[in-house]
Amino acid sequence: MFRLTNHDNFFEMSVFVEEEPQLPSFEDANIEVSVGSHGFEGTASAWAHAEEMKKFCAELVALNQALAGEANLSSMSPNELTLKVFAANSRGQLAVQGSIGHHIISENQSFWHSVSFGFEFEPSQLASVVKNPWVQHYVG
Repeated sequence: MFRLTNHDNFFEMSVFVEEEPQLPSFEDANIEVSVGSHGFEGTASAWAHAEEMKKFCAELVALNQALAGEANLSSMSPNELTLKVFAANSRGQLAVQGSIGHHIISENQSFWHSVSFGFEFEPSQLASVVKNPWVQHYVG
């Protein structure tokens, strides 16, 4: 699990890589996210293309090594997941920001629900994140 925290703020992301080669979604990722940021909370799930995951994971590893730059991830479906992990300053402090959302379809209407989030976190947390098997899978 990808988990970043700062006091009561948290970002959790579980990634499930599609491993069936005969499926068109082979190597794509099903992502489940939970967020709590300054009193706002939400959960969502989304899909990301394999190429997007490879780029994101490579950027995470580079960010962890240099404590500079950023790593970005966007879902296949617009606005279901936007994520940026980045250097918040030149002293190595890191931050996460983004948004999650999805449509809730009722009998007569479709309603968009979303949460935007952002907070700083200790760099040592990113070192744990890049050890996740799914990160290693995509940078491997």
